[in-house]
Amino acid sequence: MEVSIQAPKDWLREIRVEVEPDRLKSRLEKLYQEYGNKAIVPGFRKGRAPRHILERRLGSSLEAVAAEEVVEQAISDVIEQAKFRLASQVKVRDFEVLPDKSVRFVLRAEVFPEFELKNYHGLKLRKEEPTGFDQEFERRLRALQDRCATFKPVSRPAQALDYVTCNYQMFDSDKPLGPVRNSVMIQVGDKMNFEPVNQALTGVRPGDERTAVVDIQPDHPDKSLAGRQVTFRFTVREVKEKQLPEVNEDLASDLGYESLDALRQDINDQILRDRARLVVNGLKNQIFDFLVREHEFEPPESWVNAAYERLAREYELPDDEETRTKLMAVAVRRAKFDVIAARIAERERIEVTEQEINVQIEDLARSTNRSVDEVAPLLANPAYRNQVLRDKVLDFILEKADVS
Repeated sequence: MEVSIQAPKDWLREIRVEVEPDRLKSRLEKLYQEYGNKAIVPGFRKGRAPRHILERRLGSSLEAVAAEEVVEQAISDVIEQAKFRLASQVKVRDFEVLPDKSVRFVLRAEVFPEFELKNYHGLKLRKEEPTGFDQEFERRLRALQDRCATFKPVSRPAQALDYVTCNYQMFDSDKPLGPVRNSVMIQVGDKMNFEPVNQALTGVRPGDERTAVVDIQPDHPDKSLAGRQVTFRFTVREVKEKQLPEVNEDLASDLGYESLDALRQDINDQILRDRARLVVNGLKNQIFDFLVREHEFEPPESWVNAAYERLAREYELPDDEETRTKLMAVAVRRAKFDVIAARIAERERIEVTEQEINVQIEDLARSTNRSVDEVAPLLANPAYRNQVLRDKVLDFILEKADVS
């Protein structure tokens, strides 16, 4: 077997392989023997068909099977002899069987780039405690009040923070853009509204009709509206004022607490738990930044693409050129960390156990109100197992860090 290896990048090996004819001929001969002993050919007893008949009927199919087996064995031999540490599945291209039964192909193999691991034991990290506890407490308490809010119809004109229930339809010139939308509740002055809409609904009463003309920005997420001038035609049905309940025992009871003190204590405990997670996440971000900054290498392409896809899913972004431009630099950093974490896990013998995966499955099922059987396939994905491994590596380094 002739092998020629090129390394266009630290993480990439392009391997040209030519396998001698005897390998394919030998494997093909064995297949003829295997199939010949059990082949059923009209006009002949089972296993008695002449060789030339078998070659005419099965030749191309058996050669394809034999060639595939030869390639698989050749790949295994090449990887073992070169001692490659593969970073992804190998890919075969330019495959051909020559007239003399030699087999040629090019093997594309991503390997772990070589670099020296920097010392990650005893890293000096700074703990940053969040501020503004009282403001956060009030924000969460207000959110609970909002959950129990009521809406009271008013006879006065609508003003900022009121809610207007209306029917509306959108038009491009006089052409309707979709059907009439009925009984839609819109808060006057909400920053999420188009400003002409807020202006049109300020001061309305039930029965009023209003129009708002809006120039939609070209980058608007709704592609059917992006770049258009859209006219909104509103018919007002009701104007309501939002009324928040008082913070008292009744509110606590409505929210399922035994007392107002129990409600306040739960908010307090939630904030403390969330802030503890923020502190830990901040320390882990410092570890991430250190490892990525201190190691100079280019991560494998497939790892960068995998990191990019995770980011796009995480932020629910479309896979287009604009998204790739925004995320690619971040994806490269994440892929670098993934490679470093894999090396550290290998050195420290950090592994993900089935028990840990099962715990994650149960937690996910519980948090999403789904059965274990429904979520188990999600966590069987190797990408998820790799995420758990990365988290364990960060926990390992944090445990040995010098935190002040």
